[in-house]
Amino acid sequence: MPGTGGTPPGSAPAKAHEHAELRDWPGYFRAVAGKPARETLLKALDLFDRDGPSDVPRFAIDLGCGSGRDTFELLRRGWRVLAVDASELGLSLLKKELPAEYADRLETLLSTYEDFMPREAVLLNASYALPFCEPSRFDEVWARIVGAIPTGGRFAGQFFGERDDWAVLGDRVHHTRPQVERLLAEFTIDRLQEVENREAGATGVVKNWHVFHVVAKKRGKASR
Repeated sequence: MPGTGGTPPGSAPAKAHEHAELRDWPGYFRAVAGKPARETLLKALDLFDRDGPSDVPRFAIDLGCGSGRDTFELLRRGWRVLAVDASELGLSLLKKELPAEYADRLETLLSTYEDFMPREAVLLNASYALPFCEPSRFDEVWARIVGAIPTGGRFAGQFFGERDDWAVLGDRVHHTRPQVERLLAEFTIDRLQEVENREAGATGVVKNWHVFHVVAKKRGKASR
């Protein structure tokens, strides 16, 4: 079964993307253990700090939190967090590593993206998460995300592009740049970085990445 065995003697450990391709989340969590928070989240947090004090509570949803690499950064910087994932293992690893002083600012929820009904959050973080949504349900999931972010709140996360090697897989969601820009129609874009690169896995097989890194601020109805 995927993710249940160790690395065969003499072989290199699989990289995180090789586990993600197979949706082998136990293996993925092992591969990313100890990794820092994603750059898109750090950018969003820095922008909130630059915005200055606000009467709006600093409450974030970390959608697809996994074992907590972004959740811990949010908590460290004083945010209250709802950490959401469909993996019981991911949430259990998160709670196992949770420092006691953060416990009163963290909620966890076991849920798929498709079933999750977000409440209002000034930051909705979805690092490398939404491309794994059921494609036929993506539009409704995205509409709920947009609806949960108030004016002045932010979205941080990634979309996969149409030239990514995983675009041939029927269970992933991919977008062109114009499609990503339309998804962000209600936002002012703080960062929209399109990246294409190639990465060799442990077996030497090369994957072409095509990723949009996004940080965006929700506009008011009358804003342009």
